[in-house]
Amino acid sequence: MLFEQIATGGCQSYLVGCEATCAAVLIDPEIRQLDRYHAHAARDGLRIRYVVDTHTHADHFSAAHHFGQTAGIPVVMHRESPAPFADMRLDDGDILAVGNLRLTAMHTPGHTRDSMCLRLEDRIFTGDTLLIGATGRTDLPTGDPEALYDSLFNGLLKLDPALKVYPAHDYKGRGSSTLGREVAENPRLKVRDREAFCKMMRELNLSAPTHITEALRTNMSGGKTVAQLLAEAAAKTPFMSLDELRARVERFKAADTNGDGGIDLAEAQTGLPKLAEKFSVVDTDNDGKVTPAELKSLRGR
Repeated sequence: MLFEQIATGGCQSYLVGCEATCAAVLIDPEIRQLDRYHAHAARDGLRIRYVVDTHTHADHFSAAHHFGQTAGIPVVMHRESPAPFADMRLDDGDILAVGNLRLTAMHTPGHTRDSMCLRLEDRIFTGDTLLIGATGRTDLPTGDPEALYDSLFNGLLKLDPALKVYPAHDYKGRGSSTLGREVAENPRLKVRDREAFCKMMRELNLSAPTHITEALRTNMSGGKTVAQLLAEAAAKTPFMSLDELRARVERFKAADTNGDGGIDLAEAQTGLPKLAEKFSVVDTDNDGKVTPAELKSLRGR
C-alpha cells in the first residue's frame, strides 16, 4: 500500500494507492491542495480512480466535485449525502475496490447524517466521527448526539483496538492514533453513559466554523466558492486600481497642454507616446483629438 497524509491547516486528506495496479483513492480532498494531490500521485505513478468525502464538510471547501468535473473521477459519498454530484453512494458494509485494496464503508451518523468511516487493512479513516482526543461536534446541520453515541459506542469502538485512526481533522500535528488509545485517553469517550454523553455534546458551546454557510452551499451543491468566482471574474474583467486611475488622469491632464479636454497628435507624441502609436485607431470620430471617452477603448497603453 502507498499512503500519503496531506495536511491543510487542521484538515487531513489521504492519498492511498495500490502498488500492484497503481490505482488510488483520494479521501477528503481540500480545494487548496489540488496541485499537491496531483504531484503526489504523479510521483508514485498513481492514477486516482475515486475521490471520497467521508461526510458533508461545513468547515472547509471540498475538492471532490472539482475532480469529478475536471478529470471525470467518480465522486464517492454515503447514500445519505445531499450532494447531487455524487457518482457512487455507499451504504453500511459496502466495499470500494481500488486495485487490490478493499475499503469497507461503515455508516457512522452523528456529526452529520451522511458521515461514514472507511476501514482498510490495519487502519480506519474516521472522518469527523472520531478525532484524536475528541469527537466530531453534533451542533451543525443534521448533527445528532444520540446517533453519534451509537456510532461510537455501539459501532466504531467495538472494532479491533489496534486499528490505526486517521481522522479528517487534527489541529495538533499528531497524525494518527489507535482505537485502543482513544478509548483509554479520549476525554469524550470516558463519558460512556448515553444520557451524560448526549448532554455533554449539547453543551459544548463551540463557535461556528468560519465560512460555514459558504462551505455548506459549495459542498452540498458543487457550486464555486466566492474566491473562485472572484478569480474568474478578475480574469475576464479589466481591472484598474484607484491609484492607477488617478495616475492616468494626471498624465492625460499633463499632456493636454492647451487645456481643451482633448489630446491632439502632437500632444500625444510629447506626453503619451503609446497613445501616439495608436492615435488613428483611438480617434474614432477622426476630429484630430482623443477624448477621455475615446480612451476607454484603448487597452494596455
